[in-house]
Amino acid sequence: MPHRRPIRRTPTLAATLLLLGLLSTEDATAQGTFGVRFGAGTDVTGGIALGGTANYTLPQSAGNALELGLNLFYGSFDEESNNGFNDYFETTDIFVVAAIANYLFRHSLEIPGPYFVAGAGVGAFNVSWREESPTDTSLGSPLPGGGSFQEEDGTTGGLILNFGIGHRFNEAADLRFQVPTFFLGEGEQRESAVVPTFVLSLGVSF
Repeated sequence: MPHRRPIRRTPTLAATLLLLGLLSTEDATAQGTFGVRFGAGTDVTGGIALGGTANYTLPQSAGNALELGLNLFYGSFDEESNNGFNDYFETTDIFVVAAIANYLFRHSLEIPGPYFVAGAGVGAFNVSWREESPTDTSLGSPLPGGGSFQEEDGTTGGLILNFGIGHRFNEAADLRFQVPTFFLGEGEQRESAVVPTFVLSLGVSF
């Protein structure tokens, strides 16, 4: 049988409820501001994570804010595993287009200082995945030097949960460290997956 990792289930209900809760706090009378963010980071395997967001931020009560954004993300991640008999090497490249709502606690454009982030989103994930083993011949296609590999390229839906902390310098700029975690649906050969990333981003408000 081909080697496959255990399925990690996507917390669909929890993420959806969080997103609905964030959207329900919006104050329709508030005047918002547009902005952009650009960031780079990594994941637990030392892969590459790059992202950019166009956003609209609305002030909320008690010195908080609601940030609505369109996010573009690219990540390339490698993973090694062993089932006790064979070594496996996986490479996953993902490109994400997502809508994200972040609630910003203690955030104000006029007051410099730290703030906190909690959010959720949904998106389309283009996933290019490959798994190979130099000794396991059951994965599908043979490798030239022995062993075999399997691969898949396609688009799937997914969810994003995001938590972080930021610091606003002035009305125009802030720096933010976030942990966006991607929940990818399964493909024909690839199991569903959870991909936590660590991203440092610079934001500019207009």
